[in-house]
Amino acid sequence: DSRKLQEHSKQTLIKLLANIPSLTGIPDDGIALRIAYQVSNSIHFPRHNDSYTTLVQGISMLAELAPKNGLEAMLATQIIATHDSALMFMNRATLPGQTIDGVESNVLLATRLMRLQLDQIEAMQKLKGNAGQQRVMVEHVHVHKGGQAIVGAVSAAKGEGGGG
Repeated sequence: DSRKLQEHSKQTLIKLLANIPSLTGIPDDGIALRIAYQVSNSIHFPRHNDSYTTLVQGISMLAELAPKNGLEAMLATQIIATHDSALMFMNRATLPGQTIDGVESNVLLATRLMRLQLDQIEAMQKLKGNAGQQRVMVEHVHVHKGGQAIVGAVSAAKGEGGGG
């Protein structure tokens, strides 16, 4: 029943709005709410007739990305909007009766958006300090008499070391 769903969404929204600063990483309620509305307005696939449900979904998606500040919240909003738009274009590419040109155009737009989303995700990982970390596993090390071995990150001071 749509009335029950709308009432449930309304109650959930009240709970989410009480925690909007912590869910968005933005201490100011007004700015946090603005970001939440921007996210919900970017949700158009599928579009719900119930604005409460759309806002609940937007805030929930934003909270899932766990932004810690305004910059991360804005980037999370872009990631969600890009994701939603890419899926909309992929859906359009598979509509019955779609022309080959229509399929190609929609797949091209979806592909561009998905690449953009990967760039946005990489930027978010950098902001959160999760990017660029590599792990090297050394299985066998032989150190002969008189030799030395170092395990860990090694960098030469400027002007030292040889080229490659």
